[in-house]
Amino acid sequence: MTRCRSLFHLFCAAVFASAVGCGNARLGGPFSEWIDRDWPPDELAQPGSDQTGEPIASAWNSARYVEIPDEAGPEDYVRLVLQRNPALQAAAQNVRRLAERIDQVTALDDPQWEFGPTGRLGSDGSGVSGLTTEIRQHLPSPGKLATRGRIAAHEVAMAAQEMVMTRQKLIANTRRAYWSLYIAQRSIEVTMQSLDLLIQLDDVAENRYRTGEATLQDVLLVSTQRSRLDTELLAFRSQQEAAAAMLNNLLDRPIAAKVPAPGPAVATLEGLDLELDPLLASAMRVNPDLLRIHEQIAADRERLNLARLARWPDYKVEVGYDFIDDVDMGSSAAAEQGWRLTVELNLPIWSRKLDAAEAEALRAIFQSTAELRDAGNRTAFKVRDALVRAQTHHRQAILFRDEIIPKARQTLDVSTTDYQLGHLDFQAPIDNWRRLLTFELMYHQNIARLEQALADLQAALGEDLNRKDRSSDQPAVPGREPPAELEIKR
Repeated sequence: MTRCRSLFHLFCAAVFASAVGCGNARLGGPFSEWIDRDWPPDELAQPGSDQTGEPIASAWNSARYVEIPDEAGPEDYVRLVLQRNPALQAAAQNVRRLAERIDQVTALDDPQWEFGPTGRLGSDGSGVSGLTTEIRQHLPSPGKLATRGRIAAHEVAMAAQEMVMTRQKLIANTRRAYWSLYIAQRSIEVTMQSLDLLIQLDDVAENRYRTGEATLQDVLLVSTQRSRLDTELLAFRSQQEAAAAMLNNLLDRPIAAKVPAPGPAVATLEGLDLELDPLLASAMRVNPDLLRIHEQIAADRERLNLARLARWPDYKVEVGYDFIDDVDMGSSAAAEQGWRLTVELNLPIWSRKLDAAEAEALRAIFQSTAELRDAGNRTAFKVRDALVRAQTHHRQAILFRDEIIPKARQTLDVSTTDYQLGHLDFQAPIDNWRRLLTFELMYHQNIARLEQALADLQAALGEDLNRKDRSSDQPAVPGREPPAELEIKR
């Protein structure tokens, strides 16, 4: 009985020590410094911080702002977006988060320990008292933990491909936004330059009106066209602000932050040599959406293996020891003292449930396979559509640059001279001026649409195209030298 009391005291001390240890776990563990740390607001505002809260609001705008060089081109914006965009940071953290699951799903469950008094009383008043301790461990059937680990690894690979998809989407959106800003900026500049031509025509009309060689209608026609240009400029400036806001959004900058105007695209249009079949083969090989679904199929196959392994029993091993003090029960109590070993296992006998689990896993494989075919079809369409658009805008830009714009400018010069000589009415040079303005705007639109189509093509492929340096010393539009301060390195 004395030994029993000693063991009981030992049991109480162990319980007390465990309670004290649990209560102070935050103070002495590996996370104590993280928990007790007084986080400064500027550190909380940094991307990837583990803490969030109200103190970050005051420092948020200043932490987000980054100056953009005036000479920044589209690839400079892409580099900044990849460094700063929170969506990409979130995708990267998701990959790391899922990677932490592998060790969790491949580890055994925590063992269970039981420690407490035991005893029984006989009909004659005699009895047995003592303490018992026992430890249990659940052991899944061989192969289950490894299969769960492979499933978790495939989920990490899927998340990695989703991160690549996010990256490609951000790159494409950045290039589209940049070239939308380019269209708006060039439209404003071309319209302002066309306004200078209109003013020259206005001077000619005024001189002829003062000498009685023209009517007031010619002068009023110029005024009407100037008002029309003012309306178009308002629309172009609205497009400019929208594109700048989109770039700020992608860059994680304040939405109204200043974005420098893009310089003229001095593009070398020759040499766009792209073929559909090699592009499709490349897309089927490296497109991240397709690779993600391949990982999904592999994970589904492992889930099918796991469902089949469920037909094998799991085990529970128990090891115990009994400390017995007898009270008038003779040698029977001594026989009950000592080690115990018990093995338990579940009996997976309900075949209907197991069959349904396997059928579900098999259906998931069929579903993922169908999704792979659908994604392949969508990818092929995107590649084909972007390639056709790129080739069309490429040919149109060359046509405008080499033929349409030079002829339109020559036609305007001839009609202006004929009007000054009285051979034509004023409507002819006005119409030719309007055509020249439209053609120059369409030239820049085709340049931008070409770049946007190539951005879509690269997003559909899942990788960048190897393109030659597009910089050149030629002016953006034939016959118009861009202002020196608007030159930009590409």
